[in-house]
Amino acid sequence: MRRNLIFFITMAVLVSGMIAHAVDLKNITFATDNAGKVVFSHKNHIRQKQMANNCKACHDTIYPFKQKATYTMADMDKGKSCGACHDGKSAFALKECARCHQVKEITFAVKATGATLFSHQKHLAAEPNCNACHPALFVAGHNKPTTMAEMKQGKSCGACHNGKAAFSIDSCAKCHPTKNQKYTIKGAGSVTFSHATHTGHYQCGSCHTKIYALPRSTARVSMMAMEKGKSCGACHNGKTAFSVKANCATCHKTS
Repeated sequence: MRRNLIFFITMAVLVSGMIAHAVDLKNITFATDNAGKVVFSHKNHIRQKQMANNCKACHDTIYPFKQKATYTMADMDKGKSCGACHDGKSAFALKECARCHQVKEITFAVKATGATLFSHQKHLAAEPNCNACHPALFVAGHNKPTTMAEMKQGKSCGACHNGKAAFSIDSCAKCHPTKNQKYTIKGAGSVTFSHATHTGHYQCGSCHTKIYALPRSTARVSMMAMEKGKSCGACHNGKTAFSVKANCATCHKTS
């Protein structure tokens, strides 16, 4: 009798082990609308203390095997699907979106000023709640281009970059890349215009687009026109900055 009992216990252990190994626990990838792919890891979840290798913690109570349902973030906020545990108590809150939704650095092709980088990492470090921007300011996915004039009215980046919540959009060079401009002057060598030097004294709006249009114009301005207040002469008049009349060697290199 005792031998039979030991045999049955041994067989039960072996069978349960075989069943456990027969279950193929693999990652599941969900393709969301306008929010990239989300990877669900079975292994990471069954390692959690509250799961304790218990598949019944989720199946069939939260996720029925035979039912293929799609849940919105609003549904999850009400405790459905992932929201049953990810409530900020049992597990991290749903608002920590970047822990499931993969984010990336975004480059906007701006015709007038060149490529502009938006860093999710830098913004999430300042504001970890993705709901601060999505979907109130930006839909998750492609957004229509917004002009600087619209941003100054509080749209898009201008909702935060108003000089109060974050640096003002008037600090253009913090987002739009600038570089030195070189002009080849026939009979007077080359002249270098330094954005770094000028933005150290003035904001970009002081020159663009009142004095200089964007993108850079191919038109040439003579020294005579500058002496009348055009181009560099708008500031280099001997009052705001050194005069184009008397300080030629400051810009035109002489030997």
